[in-house]
Amino acid sequence: MKFRYLPLGAVAIGFVLLGSVSPAHADIPGTDDCQASGTWLDDGLVVFAETDGGVYTIPDSDTVAWEGSVAAPPGEYSGEIWLEMPPPFAGWSIDSWGGDSDNTGNDGTYEYDFPSWVPAGVEFDVKGEHFDENGGCSGTIAFELDGGPFDSPATFVALAVTLLFAILTGLALKPLFVGGA
Repeated sequence: MKFRYLPLGAVAIGFVLLGSVSPAHADIPGTDDCQASGTWLDDGLVVFAETDGGVYTIPDSDTVAWEGSVAAPPGEYSGEIWLEMPPPFAGWSIDSWGGDSDNTGNDGTYEYDFPSWVPAGVEFDVKGEHFDENGGCSGTIAFELDGGPFDSPATFVALAVTLLFAILTGLALKPLFVGGA
């Protein structure tokens, strides 16, 4: 009976691991016939947001040539693109827009350089939305940074914290094993 709580711990760890998995997709649902694409200039990757492409692997720094369009003149419009990182990392806004226009498309470039603490090989989402007088649309594209898990100092911090909690858990469970059943 000394090990009666071990199955509960295994189930709890399983829920934590499985609960952190998110589906990979690139999709633009909506009523405004939105289209968007990005080309990584150094890497050569081309992503069309209308297609389901799974998880894209990108370098930690590059310049993206982007373009987006809607089917009809938007009139008054607004929108935003933001990055969502897995916990405990915070996401951030990439760009936002708004105004009144008859143009049905826009393009430009965006240069990025992820900090070294962002872990490689971990999936994150770039999300965007656009709303105008004709409707709106939103989309999500899943990415991960190129590289291995030990390329980021965050990995070593996570391992140290995990080891600390394992030691503390062992010390907390010690009375169950020492006292007998």
